[in-house]
Amino acid sequence: MMKTIDHKKAAMDILRAKALKVTPQRIALITEISNAGHISTDQIYKKMKNEFPSISAATIYKIIDIFLDKHILKEIRITAGKRRYELKKEPHAHYVCTICGQISDLYLSSEDLLRQIRSKGYSPAGCEIYFYGSCPNCCDK
Repeated sequence: MMKTIDHKKAAMDILRAKALKVTPQRIALITEISNAGHISTDQIYKKMKNEFPSISAATIYKIIDIFLDKHILKEIRITAGKRRYELKKEPHAHYVCTICGQISDLYLSSEDLLRQIRSKGYSPAGCEIYFYGSCPNCCDK
């Protein structure tokens, strides 16, 4: 039997773990990002406006800033398009399709690359890797 994820409960657990006030808007924002995987503020605003008609874009930005500060979210900076956000998770690379714009997570080991960098005397605190090209769906077309 497949286990279903209770996104609302997961969102509440995240907020409590970070000692943040649990509000319907914060729960909804985490849920939207969790469902989308990678999402822009415009997309979040459009989706949340249905559930919270009086919510403003400024409120969305404030919540995102708090979540970035508390390391709940990670900002994805792709060269083309708007910044997108994802829930913070284990380190991974991103593959950005230059045709459809889809962003996919790639769980690859960067240890060899980091080892090479350290051997040159650098002390990296982390890395962000982005690949660009065609995704499998666009390659098949």
